[in-house]
Amino acid sequence: MATTLCWNRKKWFVWQKADSGLLVINGDMLIDKTNEQKNGITNGHPKKPLFVTHYTISSHAPFKARPTWYANAPKPDFSALYEGEKNAQDIKNYLEMRHFTDLHLGKFMDRMEQQGILNDTIVVIVGDHGQAPEADVTNTHEESVTRVAGAIIAQGRLGNATGMVIEDAVEQYDILNTLADITGLPKGGFVQNGVGRSLKRKVPFGERVVFSNDPSRKMSIVRGHQRLRYDQVTASMMLHDTEADYAMTRDLFPGLTAEKQVEWENWRDYGRRVTAYYTKRWDENCLLAVNCTTTD
Repeated sequence: MATTLCWNRKKWFVWQKADSGLLVINGDMLIDKTNEQKNGITNGHPKKPLFVTHYTISSHAPFKARPTWYANAPKPDFSALYEGEKNAQDIKNYLEMRHFTDLHLGKFMDRMEQQGILNDTIVVIVGDHGQAPEADVTNTHEESVTRVAGAIIAQGRLGNATGMVIEDAVEQYDILNTLADITGLPKGGFVQNGVGRSLKRKVPFGERVVFSNDPSRKMSIVRGHQRLRYDQVTASMMLHDTEADYAMTRDLFPGLTAEKQVEWENWRDYGRRVTAYYTKRWDENCLLAVNCTTTD
């Protein structure tokens, strides 16, 4: 069973509706569904997994909309993080709304724990991109995907991976493999189609490879703090430092040894094959098929 709580511009689930109210509604629904599950089990019905997606939207740009009570409430002093900055007011607004969302997410998680829901639930918190409030161009693609926060909370299920902090490159497509690793696979496995690795499994920094394509720009591969940009056909390749060179002004590829250049070329070829594979399956509507076949 899957449920999505999101915004609807024609109703009151609108962009920047306060997370304080939405998370209460989400919590009410989870409690109701949990009680339904318990009653069903009591009556001999099998337990059905529940999947819920919730979008936190109070902290979305432009970071201004907020409930009146919060606008008037005392807040932490964030001045050390924005005073003297060019876009100080935008940064201040962002920090205050980030605090607002964190506050109510914490209340939601506490409530779920008190209701006994967290001990049978995996919570995945991810962002789709970053959006730096201090930048004049707030959605510069390469900068906005460099450090996007995420967390997985799974009480009693993570084992030695509990508390692990990952500084390496990861992608949203790693979540499927991670959840399968946490929950365990059913006998005989299950049908899936994708790439990625379980984030529970430690990998030496820089060895985890992420295919990070932007349709409006170059295709790319990220390893550690380096991004290789390339395209589908030509031999052009450029390598940049994701931490120190957001604007991608210094191409590091020519300075690599021949051996390192060949290593990156091999990863480029892998990336091209992955892209071609999924493009074909998407275009021919056969994503989960064993073989794509076209019928007239």
